[in-house]
Amino acid sequence: MIGGPKYTAVADVYRRQGYDLDAIEAGVADRERIPLHVPVTAIYSKTDGVVAWRACIDSQNRNIEHVEVRTTHLGLGSAPDVYRVIAQRLASSLLAR
Repeated sequence: MIGGPKYTAVADVYRRQGYDLDAIEAGVADRERIPLHVPVTAIYSKTDGVVAWRACIDSQNRNIEHVEVRTTHLGLGSAPDVYRVIAQRLASSLLAR
């Protein structure tokens, strides 16, 4: 996730618990400077409700394919569209061997 918990619907909860969201964001930015060397499929939802979808878009790495699905944050773990994307990526990975 781009930026860390600062860009979630529960950011205020983290702040009230004493977390320094700016420091966490800086740590995430440090990690983002390390380029990815493997292909990544980033599945996100504009209707997530917890994580801002823009925080899921990585414009720094070229090896990332962003795939939008329509589901809630908790629904990402059981949405048929998510499983379809995963199955397609796994199948293409096996065919590439």
